[in-house]
Amino acid sequence: MLGTILSLRPKASDWLFSVKTFAASILALYIALAFDFDRPVWAMATVYIVAHPLSGVLASKAICRVLGTVLGAVAAVAFVPNLVSAPILLSLVLAIWVGGCLFLSRLDRTPRSYVFMLAGYTAAIVGFPCVGDPTAVFATAIARFQEISLGIVCATVVSHTVFPRHIGPVIAARIDGWMGDIAKLADQSFDPQTDAEALQNDRARIAADLGELHGLALHLGYEKSGFSGRTRQLQALQSVVAALLPVLYAIHDRLVALKTEQGDLPDDVKGILAGISAHIAAPSHDRARIWQLHREIDAFAERVAGSRDWAGLLQINLANRLHRLIDFHDDCRTLWDGIRAGDVPADVLDRWQESARAGALHRDYDAAFRSGLTAVIATLIVCGFWILSGWPSGATAAMMAAVGSSIMSFLDNPVPALKGFIRYTALAVAVVLVYSLVILPGIDGFALLVMAFAPYFILLGVLMATPQTYGFGLAMLVNVVMILNVDTAYSSDVSLLLGGGIASLAGFGVAAIVTAFVRVVPVDSFIRGLVHANWRDIAGIARGTLNIARMVMIRRLLDRQGLILPRLAMAASQRETLIRVMPEVSIAASLYDLRRIRLFVAPMIRARLDVLLRNIARHFEARFDDFDRAPDPRILSEVDNILRLASDMVDATQRQKLLIPLVALRRTLSKTDAPKLDRMAGQVASTTSLSPRMGEIA
Repeated sequence: MLGTILSLRPKASDWLFSVKTFAASILALYIALAFDFDRPVWAMATVYIVAHPLSGVLASKAICRVLGTVLGAVAAVAFVPNLVSAPILLSLVLAIWVGGCLFLSRLDRTPRSYVFMLAGYTAAIVGFPCVGDPTAVFATAIARFQEISLGIVCATVVSHTVFPRHIGPVIAARIDGWMGDIAKLADQSFDPQTDAEALQNDRARIAADLGELHGLALHLGYEKSGFSGRTRQLQALQSVVAALLPVLYAIHDRLVALKTEQGDLPDDVKGILAGISAHIAAPSHDRARIWQLHREIDAFAERVAGSRDWAGLLQINLANRLHRLIDFHDDCRTLWDGIRAGDVPADVLDRWQESARAGALHRDYDAAFRSGLTAVIATLIVCGFWILSGWPSGATAAMMAAVGSSIMSFLDNPVPALKGFIRYTALAVAVVLVYSLVILPGIDGFALLVMAFAPYFILLGVLMATPQTYGFGLAMLVNVVMILNVDTAYSSDVSLLLGGGIASLAGFGVAAIVTAFVRVVPVDSFIRGLVHANWRDIAGIARGTLNIARMVMIRRLLDRQGLILPRLAMAASQRETLIRVMPEVSIAASLYDLRRIRLFVAPMIRARLDVLLRNIARHFEARFDDFDRAPDPRILSEVDNILRLASDMVDATQRQKLLIPLVALRRTLSKTDAPKLDRMAGQVASTTSLSPRMGEIA
């Protein structure tokens, strides 16, 4: 950490953030001392806990913290007086409350998760110190609410009035970057020679940004920038960008297959691709050009509409994907232009609203359960020692066990961060001793106190402006504030300070140990868990048991891909796993379309589709035990059989609707060969597997 700190080159905005935060904390401390609040340091510490360079994020965190504090305080008031005579039961109830709230927090991947986490450990912070005097729990809860609210008000007022920095422009810059990335990705996708892995990395990086920006957009309602109140529109825009990724993957894949079949791309395809590329890169939104591109694609599609060979079927699928790309990009441009102008067309917004909801994001129930269980066990261990030993500082240790189990739970492996927090707490105790024994005895008046605090707090506050040093800065500031416990009168009880510091270290230590045994999952296992979740969804789509909208399903699968990408640095062996996630998105979309079209085709084709869907479901379910299991040859054979039947369909509309997902599915399942679609093979195939159950994988 020392090397990271020494290598920092803070910007002027970092110093401004630190000075503003220090000013807000001093204002909160002054008001708390003036009104003789019970624990003025809670107000001061709260300012640093909710501090953020972006005013909208700070206001959002502040409101969530108030709500969480109220819920936690109410829980403490309900539990402590009624259960104080049964300390074991009280400990169990508080531990379960902390764990249950943390479980809910980990399931909610939006800023609202902060409410649940705060509700959990606030009950511990209010409840455990009142075990010896349960009559004080209501007063303690009120005091904590007052002081935290004071800190939040001071932080919010200073952030929004003194050189505010809004989140809207940050999001706008990110989206402008997306537009450039999409144009670049389209150019690369239109070239069959582009390296597939490089393309996959670019797609995965955009998918990872989508998940991050989904949460950032929720903060827009808490500031007064030009994008205030645009959360729904921005999340719809993210859904469109997510939809573009599998379409571009499909286009590149079809172009690669077409070039393999024919040696080169048809001239009309090259012309269409050049036109689309120029349109996407153009700075203006030219609707006349969009209609012209659609007409060119229609002419190309009409030329290949009656094809029965593999190259022709690939071109039918390609034409459909090119139409979809233009439509999605049109919606993307329309939404972004409308957001900036403050007038988003309702029809476009409605089209993407459903897939923009939080249900389209992955929820890791296993990680959430482990996090909650860790908090329960760590809190109970400390409470058990406290009850058996009568430790005077046991309440502090129990509080810190609950806090330590919660605050780092969003990390895959919280143990290193908890170890760092323990080291920083020990350093904070040393700083507290210097202040308590050397500096504060000579302080006479609030102005001198501010001057004594300023160098340390402003310097450490700068570290909070950088993600790499945020944890160190926050720990060194909040721990110093809380352990020093500044009040209206100076106190130099070193034994009390050391007792509180040791109890804090013990609580965090227990949290770290329990986390290491219960919570930590190897990165490889975590990635496999995300892939297994995709497979469960794909199997559910194939069986018809997962009933969600098509784009919600695609968004969820892509969200998991975005979660995999940043973890590959710690699990390079799983790179192949990331590469095959996008093909599985294509499989899921194809299965969704096949389930829908099966309702409108002839009974014989419907029976074959049912066999195919069941076999694919069984294949993905079998992969839970055999991670690298290859598709059974009978699945490919059945896809080829249905392709032959679909090629001979008389109804042109139904024929195309069936061929498009079948071609995508066949190409995704096997890229090394092409189906034999001659009529004789079709006649032979039609005499086999006539029963819906025949040919199924056991």
